[in-house]
Parts: sequence; C-alpha cells; structure tokens
Amino acid sequence: MCQSDIFTRLRRSLPAAPFSVFFSFLLTVILFLSSCEESSFIGLEVQPQSDRFRIMSYQDDMISTSVETSDSVVSVGQSRSLLGVHDDPLFGRLSASFVTQVGIAGTIDFGDEPVADSLILYLVYTGVHGGETGPQEITVYEITEMIDFETNYYSNVDPANFAPEADVLARHTISPQEGDTLIRIPVTSTRFHDKLVNAPDSATQSLGQFISYFKGLYVKAEQLEGNGSVYSINLNNTHSKLSLFYRNAEPDTSFRYDYIINEGANRVNLFSHDYSEAAFTREPGQTGDEDTVYYLQGAAGAMGRLDFDYLHTWRDSMPVSINSAKIYLPVEETTTSDGKYPVPARISLLQKDINGNLLGVIDLGLGESYFGGAYNAEQGYYSANITNWVQSVVRGDNADNSLYVAVRQSAITPNRAVLRGVGHPSGGPTLEIIYTRH
Repeated sequence: MCQSDIFTRLRRSLPAAPFSVFFSFLLTVILFLSSCEESSFIGLEVQPQSDRFRIMSYQDDMISTSVETSDSVVSVGQSRSLLGVHDDPLFGRLSASFVTQVGIAGTIDFGDEPVADSLILYLVYTGVHGGETGPQEITVYEITEMIDFETNYYSNVDPANFAPEADVLARHTISPQEGDTLIRIPVTSTRFHDKLVNAPDSATQSLGQFISYFKGLYVKAEQLEGNGSVYSINLNNTHSKLSLFYRNAEPDTSFRYDYIINEGANRVNLFSHDYSEAAFTREPGQTGDEDTVYYLQGAAGAMGRLDFDYLHTWRDSMPVSINSAKIYLPVEETTTSDGKYPVPARISLLQKDINGNLLGVIDLGLGESYFGGAYNAEQGYYSANITNWVQSVVRGDNADNSLYVAVRQSAITPNRAVLRGVGHPSGGPTLEIIYTRH
C-alpha cells in the first residue's frame, strides 16, 4: 500500500479523534512507512492545505543532477596511500602517488667501517582498484623539503615542491599477481646508500634529528601496458619499511636495519585526473534534466551535484518545521557487478559557503549514526539524513539549494560509482520530507 493511500485512510478513519490520539497514531504510521521500499516514496500526493500534520514526498524529476570535478582534498597524514595509474573506461585516467617521511626507532649504530650491500623499499597493499591489469614502473626520489606537520596539504600539490626528479633513487617495474600483498622496490642509488650508512651521529640519535637529515621519499608510478591499476598502500603496516642490508669491519657478518614508516611519519597523497576520455555526457558542471546517470569518484575525482529547485517555494508556506528529511541516491545496478570497481562504502554531502568553498552539511557533523551515508547493497542506494540542511533552506538561512555528493574519505579511496540521474527510467534521487505546519 502506498503512503498516500495509508495517510488518506488514516484521516478518514479518525475525523473526530482527539489531537493526542491522532498524533500518537500518526507516529505509529510514520514508523511503519519508514520500512517501505524506495519506490513507495515516488509520486506521493500532497495533502490538503488545511491539514495540520502532513507527510510529503517529492518526485525524483524535481532534483536535477550533474557532474562536478573536484580540485583537491586535504590529503596529509592519511591512514592509507594510493599508488598507480589506471585508465578507467568511464572516468578516464587516474594517477596516484605519495610523499612520506621515513623514521628510525631509537638510535643507530652500524659499527666500524659500514658498507651498504642493498636497500629495499617494501610497500604492503590491501586492495587493487581496476584489477591487476599490466605492469607499472615505480620511481622513487628523495624529497628535499620537509613535510610540515602544521600545513594542510592538498592532493593537487605539485610534487616538485618536495622533490626534484633529476636524482632517481630507484626505478623498478612491478606486476603484482592475484594474491600478492607486498610490493618490493630495490633502491639502487649508491649515493643514497652512502648517505644512510654513513649518517653522522648528529642525525641518528633521535627521530627528529633523522628526519631533518633525511626528509623522506616521493614514490610515483607510470603505466607501461594495459589499463594499469591503483594500489591501496598501508604504510602503517610493520612490513612497509625501508630495509638496509649492510656489513662492517666484523668479518663474514652481514646485518639488516629497518627504517620505519608508521603513524608517526607524516605523508601526503597526490592525485591527478584526465577526463578527456571520460564517459560524461556533457562538460562537468552543466546540469541536465534529461541525464540518466551521473558520476561519483574517490581520490578527489568527480562529484555529483544535486539541485533542489523547489525547496525555496516552501518559504511561502512558513512557518513549517522539518521533522525529517532523507535523501535516497540509487546506484545504476550495472556498475556494481564487476569486482574491479566496487562502489564507495560511504558518501558525504557537501555545500558551498559564500566564498565557494565546499563544506560538509550540518547533518554530516552530527555523526554517522545520525547522518548515514552508507551504501545499502540490498536496496542499491545511498541514503542520508539532511533534516537540518533542508530546514536551513526552508527558513531562508541558506540561499544555496545545491548539494554535492562526494566519496567519504576521498583522500584514501579510489572507488567510484555511477548513480541514477533525474532522467533514468527507473527513477533518480528522491527526497522524503516529514514536516509540521504550525
């Protein structure tokens, strides 16, 4: 039974009921309606203006959809880093690299007359975006500028700010196979070997001293064959490290020292996008009422834009209190069947301030249990609570009636999704509002 039918029967069955009884019964009906499927929210009829309490839902064709591109996201000090180049058939090319500090635990004593035999950079990865599709060349550089703990670095920062690319420490081709979890990169620069093994005592007595001496590494990838891949690197894993194998004056003895990369090491994730081969139906930023799909991508990639063109009309009906406002964003089912491209686990909803900066909506700051934003795999949609944002628009406190759909934790998540737009035959975004007219 659709919501409008239930509500109409409710009003007819209680024409003379006391207000308290009617309100209690209405709350029970609302709780029941919350279990309805998405399709039950579409096409709900507006109740007579004389009703004191009304449940109202808007058809999806009143929320315009479009694609926006993101400049960048704050990407410093993240729990994961991304590495690789991938040509996505829908989203174009994504390139991901990172810079990171490398530290020591305690003090270093290599003994007398130390000589480096080899140096290996180990990177543990926990996922692959796009599948293992072809070899990639990994290049490692020494950064020459400190990563400042007080600076909010963004993902579009120029890596040249950290490292000149003239002095290569390592260049190695990788082609991980299914089931692998570790990338191994030999660092072949003899100059760098000597720098580590012959570090002065002033640089080896504390972590701070060492980072001033050796500021860190810049690691980038270049696609060689196939469509490439983007690896999710866990630098906090104890097996992600820089291992020095050396010997000293002690005869017939070799040693190993592991430089650590953990939570105490500052790092910055770097992303770039090339949308020239993307499948977007129009230039980013252009709204289309006929669009059947729109696009969402992590790693500071594409965002969806939702324009609620009707919300300002509520101001003529004030005073109105928004009791609940929930947005449903259905995903195009054909994009979830390929294991190479899992959809993002969660989304954020952002709004622009008067200076054009993107900020999270008020509801997002109230916590995940309130806001939601998780992908419902069974129903095939994202849903989020935006009650406070809708109330601010209805009251006139917020002049902008647009929201931007972004991947949550975009600085560490390359996942992407194709969502159903306003022109999709199965329906697009839907906003469900429960309100009180005073």
